Amino acid sequence: MIKIESTKNLTGVKITGSFDDLYELVEAFYKISVDEFSEKHKEYIHVSTRMLGLSYDIRHAYQGDRDIELIDNGMDKETMKLRGEITPNKNVVYSCNYLYPEMFFCMAVINELIILRVMDITKTKYIFNEMFHQKVVWDKTISVLRSFQSAFAECVKNTLSEQSYRMWLKAMTDKDIYITNILRQYVDLANIDYIKLDKEKRIKNFLKFTRKITNYNSNKEYAEIEEEIYDYAAEHDCDVNSIRIGEYPEVIEW
Repeated sequence: MIKIESTKNLTGVKITGSFDDLYELVEAFYKISVDEFSEKHKEYIHVSTRMLGLSYDIRHAYQGDRDIELIDNGMDKETMKLRGEITPNKNVVYSCNYLYPEMFFCMAVINELIILRVMDITKTKYIFNEMFHQKVVWDKTISVLRSFQSAFAECVKNTLSEQSYRMWLKAMTDKDIYITNILRQYVDLANIDYIKLDKEKRIKNFLKFTRKITNYNSNKEYAEIEEEIYDYAAEHDCDVNSIRIGEYPEVIEW
């Protein structure tokens, strides 16, 4: 079972799980992602690719490249004696950290990519009652991803006040969220601005940063940044996605 909890400074979350849990989650990410050379759903390629950044960190976690912990599994000497066998008394779990604004982005992308998977499974172009289709209800990939989202929602619930959590949940699940066209530079800037805040300001601005991501297309700041980036790309005859703005700190205090 995957566990998600806020880091000490509320910089982001700590994602923890067994090898099998994390491996299964990474497989689910790849199954809903859109291939970079795909003609089908190609408008989702860039957000899908960025979402795989989360998959990358989780994969490196279960490969042992991030944090490793040993936790008690309940198998003490008395239990082993009763069972007549000797077993390890600790389990290995793996974990990695991920920034909060980036998690907001990933949750929104997962929602949209799940809809694409539902349409592909049911061979329909629109979603009406397809979420209740037998192939969708029992789809393992969707189940794994929803479980991951639920763990994240539970983490936020344990971090915010009851009222703030309700407002956050509404901001994350609004039916008008359409994350597909968001510029990656804007997500980077949201991450960088969030990192610059202290712990107290992070909790006070939690909902603000959520809405910066989920309601980006009605955000004046986003419109200004988008105009600047496209003007720069036109002036220098370069691809929009090749433009970098903002610098992440070398060390992040989680």
